[in-house]
Amino acid sequence: MKRIDMEFDLVVIGGGTGGPMAAVKAKEKNPKLRVLLIDKANVKRSGAISMGMDGLNNAVIPGHATPEQYVKEITIANDGIVDQEAVMAYAANSFDMINELDRWGVKFEKDETGDYAVRKVHHLGSYVLPMPEGHHMKKILYRQLKKARVEVTNRVVVTRVLTGESGEVVAVMGFDCRTADVYVIRTKAAVLSTGAAGRIGLPASGYLMGTYENPTNCGDGHAMAYHAGADLANLECFQINPLIKDYNGPACAYVTGPFGGFTANSKGERFIECDYWSGQMMMEFYNELEGGNGPVFLKLDHLAEETISEIEHILHTNERPSRGRFHEKRGNDYRKLLVEMHIS
Repeated sequence: MKRIDMEFDLVVIGGGTGGPMAAVKAKEKNPKLRVLLIDKANVKRSGAISMGMDGLNNAVIPGHATPEQYVKEITIANDGIVDQEAVMAYAANSFDMINELDRWGVKFEKDETGDYAVRKVHHLGSYVLPMPEGHHMKKILYRQLKKARVEVTNRVVVTRVLTGESGEVVAVMGFDCRTADVYVIRTKAAVLSTGAAGRIGLPASGYLMGTYENPTNCGDGHAMAYHAGADLANLECFQINPLIKDYNGPACAYVTGPFGGFTANSKGERFIECDYWSGQMMMEFYNELEGGNGPVFLKLDHLAEETISEIEHILHTNERPSRGRFHEKRGNDYRKLLVEMHIS
């Protein structure tokens, strides 16, 4: 084990989606900045959407939704326990971000007029924007990193952001996850882009990786921010989602709902009034199980062949390619069988 010392103007921690975008934006603002992007995996295939994404579920696009509508929707979904200022900041900048990604080559679904083809799942506004070739997302971001001349260090787990006497950032510390070499990187600023806290403790299902979010998103970024003295927002509520039983992946009502799929009880009846993630949705799910109407299923067998084929293409080739193989080994065919669901 040895100590490795480095020095940069800015260190971006996290190489998923937000990290590369932050690093590129910093270089665009000032090309002379020495910017380092650091990740505990490999930036080419790291983060919660390392294999791509089937759609953007929170696209706030003029003509389809307003930032105010989005903030209201998120506030309702979280039973009012939310920092609206933080949500508004995202909503107000969403459209510019989407246009930027579109210029970089990310393929969003568009209609015959060239407008973004968003779909409606929420009560207020339409926010679900499909990405037919979302599996190219990380490749496109990596090209932008190289183009902007951002330096990249892989396989280093950052554990602390160090601050000076006045609270200013002075360095970050970490270790190589393969060699245990210690890294001390002096920097004038740090950006934490480490994703959600997808797994804190054992999930209710008993499966170690039985979470909707990437299970490697374990909250280390939240801890670093806390120890560095940063304000933490919107942690009062935690997210519970319907998953496919025995599989680390969502049932994807966001994808199947606009095509006519729905959540059904053991009688094949639709019982959920709210198709977007919220306390209401999970309470409806829980009450159905407690009321003796479980198990609960994702129902697609009533759909036309071309519709099911399109759903399979979206769900089995982008975000979680293992999903199709899981169903194949289980003998689950969307055309004939319902897919059993579980609570994360």
